[in-house]
Amino acid sequence: MNPKNEPLVRDRRTQTRIHVNIPIQVTFPGMTAPVTAINLDISWGGVLFSMTEPPPEQASSLRVVLPWKQGERITADAHLIRAKALQDGTHLIAARFFSLTPRSHSRLEHLLKMLQGGRAAGQNDHSSGLVRELEVTANDVDDLRHMLAQIASGRLSVTVFDAYDIDQSIKLSIAGTTGAPGIRLRARVVDLNKTQPTGFYWTELYTLTLEFEHPRKSIKAFVDLFLSHVPEGQDASKSRHLSEAPDWIRATPLARVTSAEKARRSGKSGQPCVLEADFPEALNRLTVGWGDVEAFEALFRDLVLGDQGQPDGWPADAWEELELLQNVHDLSYGISAARKSTLKVGRRV
Repeated sequence: MNPKNEPLVRDRRTQTRIHVNIPIQVTFPGMTAPVTAINLDISWGGVLFSMTEPPPEQASSLRVVLPWKQGERITADAHLIRAKALQDGTHLIAARFFSLTPRSHSRLEHLLKMLQGGRAAGQNDHSSGLVRELEVTANDVDDLRHMLAQIASGRLSVTVFDAYDIDQSIKLSIAGTTGAPGIRLRARVVDLNKTQPTGFYWTELYTLTLEFEHPRKSIKAFVDLFLSHVPEGQDASKSRHLSEAPDWIRATPLARVTSAEKARRSGKSGQPCVLEADFPEALNRLTVGWGDVEAFEALFRDLVLGDQGQPDGWPADAWEELELLQNVHDLSYGISAARKSTLKVGRRV
């Protein structure tokens, strides 16, 4: 079916749409060079843009490139949902993302948060309204390994209390067990079945089948790396091979801890520190590289200078705790040859 002749219909997406007019680059199959279009609005799930030329006949997919800071970019593969010729001769195009690398996804999420108003990254309110979030907690290490094996295959089945729409794009957060951080991925609901297992007659349950909106190669490589850091015993290494990992793996977002997990940790250790309370993602990220000098320094740099930093800089109290963690790591495990002295940078980097 040719989507170009379909009328624009009411948007049923559950994501917040943010209006922003910026030039973007669009490439359709068969094109040798991208064309410039004007983005009109953007969301977690896709973009609406205008271009002077109509899309190619029978086009069903495209690549969208959005600008990012310091000359870098956000690249997404998308499906052409609909197109409409306007009276002024331009063409209105709606596209839905179906694949982003972990690095591009991380940048997209940061861009949306900044455009929405820079709400705190630690605020647990369904991603500040950007997208519906499904949070799953692994019961133990074996449960986490089982979920990771499913993710590596490209699909994951989970049972939930709430219904989701078929073809809905969501954020999947898997909270890690003790000693392992969580992960956060883009996923799309491809199947939904109502279920009623024994003992749950008092409520409605649904089994969701999810597929992931990341390249399969990226997903498998990340899962393989992540599995190498899941504790198997008391002497299991938590950080081997991470220093040799590609940049996109280090950019893969790590999930926030649940509110219940925050309360549990506070009950055991007293008053939580600022990073525990407001920026648990930062602690999760540094935990992955703890004990591996090069990995820790790469992750720390990304928190301070890279895509994982805060849009308006780190608050003073959070920055003091980050510096303390860095100093402790330096004293305990040393400093890499590439880093002559302890990294000292301003908070608004």
